[in-house]
Amino acid sequence: MGLAAGCAADGDHRCRADRRRGPCERQRRLARDDERRARTKPRARGERRPTLGHRGANAPMTRRSTRGFTLIELLVGLFVTAVMFAIGYGALTEVARNRLEIQNTQTSLSELRRAVRVLADDLGQLHPRPIRDELGRIYAPALVAEPGTLSPIGLTRGGRTTTSSHSRSSLQRVEYLIEGGRLVRFVWPVLDRVQSSNASRRVLMRDVRSLEFRYLDDRGDWRTDWPPPPSSGESEISQQRIRPRAIEFTLITESQGAIRRVIEVPR
Repeated sequence: MGLAAGCAADGDHRCRADRRRGPCERQRRLARDDERRARTKPRARGERRPTLGHRGANAPMTRRSTRGFTLIELLVGLFVTAVMFAIGYGALTEVARNRLEIQNTQTSLSELRRAVRVLADDLGQLHPRPIRDELGRIYAPALVAEPGTLSPIGLTRGGRTTTSSHSRSSLQRVEYLIEGGRLVRFVWPVLDRVQSSNASRRVLMRDVRSLEFRYLDDRGDWRTDWPPPPSSGESEISQQRIRPRAIEFTLITESQGAIRRVIEVPR
């Protein structure tokens, strides 16, 4: 009885004190009681403990501290940038080199096709007309071949287009020359030329190692020189008009290797 009476008296005393302090003090005291009960309440599994730095939704915001890059970060960034530039420069250099190689290969193939086409056309148009020298005294064979020299072949060819307004022959004298690794074609517009006759000069191909010919005679034998030795009872002019049955040429180049063709000579 005494303890109950004391508690009742104490409760009455607290209630009277709360009434004197007002509603604000009661709210603060209730908030402290709630916080005390929340701290002593056991946490469920996975529930996080409130930290000292945790603030409520209504807590005032503070400005975060800002800082720049460190020296190591700057050095790493510069190193990565330099590596990327080096890789890009190497790729561009490789692309430029490949493009130059492709252009050179295309040029070489174009020159090779042109040289083979012109050679085949000249040999296929071989004509049995010998020529005189500049003084008009000595005849040169219609086809003359000197292997191992810079001028391996000279021939008379036909097939040149003529018009009625120009009285010129359809025959031409053609010679080939290896000059400084280049295959050069010389053409004289007249056969029996004089000292003032000039030949047109055309470079067919570069990077040429050699140009070799073989000639198939009437007996079916391949020869490296032409004309063959005269037979008994054959006149000199007949010997100079003789033509092979076929001509084989081998064009050896630096980049494309050896190209071989056999051209049948019309009779």
